[in-house]
Amino acid sequence: MFLANNDDCPFIYRALRYNMYRQGQFEINKASYKDDATMIKAALNRQMRKLIGKKENSVDFQGSIEAITIEGIFQLLYYASLSGKLLLLNPPKEATFYFKEGKLTWGTLHKRQKQIGQRLIESSNITEAQLEECLKIQITNKQKVKLGKILMEKGFLHSNILHDSLKDQVKDAFFDALNWKKGTFAFFSDLSTPGEEIILNERIDHLLLEGIIQIDRNLKN
Repeated sequence: MFLANNDDCPFIYRALRYNMYRQGQFEINKASYKDDATMIKAALNRQMRKLIGKKENSVDFQGSIEAITIEGIFQLLYYASLSGKLLLLNPPKEATFYFKEGKLTWGTLHKRQKQIGQRLIESSNITEAQLEECLKIQITNKQKVKLGKILMEKGFLHSNILHDSLKDQVKDAFFDALNWKKGTFAFFSDLSTPGEEIILNERIDHLLLEGIIQIDRNLKN
């Protein structure tokens, strides 16, 4: 595992880095990190283009998923009650999660995840015609209004149903990421969820338990 090495890195992370090295919890293999560094570089560059000049939004810590595991990363954020944005990379997969005081508030997979419209159709909450109508409105609207808001304004969807569907979408992203065995991660502290209300306010230990049960159920099926 490697953490951001700069003077602005909070003391807790410098102490954590020292303790992990001293206790021999992680073995550093430079060869294994060569590909990880390449994978994370492009995504971090995309993220950092928006953050240039904002010292407080630099990467606080980053490392290899193989070294600490996804569960370990989530648990670190939870037990340290951290707030911010977690970027996970496992090419071609990429995921983003937001935390507030250690609790998961939002998350998404950037590829291969069911969109909210598809979810609502499969659950028979809206029709394909309703979705198509709202998508046309969304495309022509210059203010980039979210699809869920348009569906509610048209009277096609109740707010409770939308909230539950979005909640399931975030959980599915979390459970999918739990299966990642390799890749890289980076954490940006004090970044709030962009343009989204807090959908979840879930304890990580509860989500991990739910994820284990779901994985076990899938294996039995």
